[in-house]
Amino acid sequence: MSSPPPPPDDSPPRRERWSSLLQNSAKPLFVLYRTRRVRFVNAAWEQLTRTSAADAIGRACVRSGKIEPLFRTLAPPPEAIAGQVARVRRAVPPAKGGPPWWDVTFLPLTSADGAHGFLGVIDLVQPQPAVPAKKLPAVVADVREKHAAAFTFDLFASAAPTGERLLGQLRLAAQTGVPVWIVGEPGAGKETAARVIHHHSAHRERAFVACDGRGLQPYLIDSILFGHGGLAGSGKVGTLLLKSPAALPRDLQQRLADWLRAGPHPPRLICTSAHDAATDVKAGTLRGEFQTEFSVLELRVPPLRDRADDLPRILAALPATVSPEALAVLQVHAWPGNVRELIATVTDAADRAGGEAVGVAHLPRYLRERAMLAANPAPPAQKKWNLDDLLTAVEKRLIELALRKADGNQTEAAALLGIFRTRLGRRIEALKIADPGA
Repeated sequence: MSSPPPPPDDSPPRRERWSSLLQNSAKPLFVLYRTRRVRFVNAAWEQLTRTSAADAIGRACVRSGKIEPLFRTLAPPPEAIAGQVARVRRAVPPAKGGPPWWDVTFLPLTSADGAHGFLGVIDLVQPQPAVPAKKLPAVVADVREKHAAAFTFDLFASAAPTGERLLGQLRLAAQTGVPVWIVGEPGAGKETAARVIHHHSAHRERAFVACDGRGLQPYLIDSILFGHGGLAGSGKVGTLLLKSPAALPRDLQQRLADWLRAGPHPPRLICTSAHDAATDVKAGTLRGEFQTEFSVLELRVPPLRDRADDLPRILAALPATVSPEALAVLQVHAWPGNVRELIATVTDAADRAGGEAVGVAHLPRYLRERAMLAANPAPPAQKKWNLDDLLTAVEKRLIELALRKADGNQTEAAALLGIFRTRLGRRIEALKIADPGA
């Protein structure tokens, strides 16, 4: 009688079998310790990176410090360190920008006491073949020219010293290609200033792309720029406007910095913020290179309250007509929302005017009331009289006069005042009158 066949080998594989499985994988694989040092690399990884396992084992994989580009590329992002599966696109080392790119997937190896390592998988992103540029249709080209014509230096013409300085800086920024950092309050016109620079610079034939660090999720910005068919490798971006860059994760800030330093066809970078780059770097929300490399020229857009004389010029650029009476009301307001608030207010008033000139009646009630208070300020409160204080002052003055006439003789002074000497003595002491004869 023959023996039954052996049961299938479904016992837990030994460590050697897992190592062999990873080693024979066609995908480039690597394993990091919890300390982010290399623990294992397979043959496909060695072939891709042209680095032997002996040279890789024990090397630290972090994004800061004096780390070789290869191991900087293998550094896990914050999401992976937090225990989440993460996928990042990074330039093939030693280049600082792509294409070509590596898509590196990090799988945290977790246990009850947290992450104790990371398994990394590298996918090489093949560059897309270049598509020959197509000539723009005449209609599209005409629309683009009209759009560019709307952003002229005249938008920032000003009689105020701060406005004249800004206009000179805008002209200088348009003539150069250095990174620009624009500082200003919300609604002051920072994006308009960036568009003026772009449409008068050597980058005007390529696209103007704006990304809001606070208004967009970081993964959307990453996808728009570095995802499949992203703008980073297209060569079509002339100016990248990055609003509030300090709101972006530091890993994405680093990726942007690498692309802008050495990527193919890097755009001109313009950043806008409510404060300068040094403030964000000091707060720890912005990488240092954004201060040292990407804020070469710093512009400050003054708030509208500091250039109130520019109000008529700004209103003249709007399609609505504002009456002189309405203009006087508008000039009283401080405009904490700056130009954005002014345009929104006048636009709403023009809708209520129904095609006629905007009058005082079309403006919001709070503006009309503020103008009325400014034109008719409340009279200052009159000081109330106190009869006792007045009588005391008069009595003191009379006693001092009588003492001077009597050369300090209290008996003669009392006779002049028509009172007894003892009473005069008590009043001198009560009123703290100095004795002239002392």
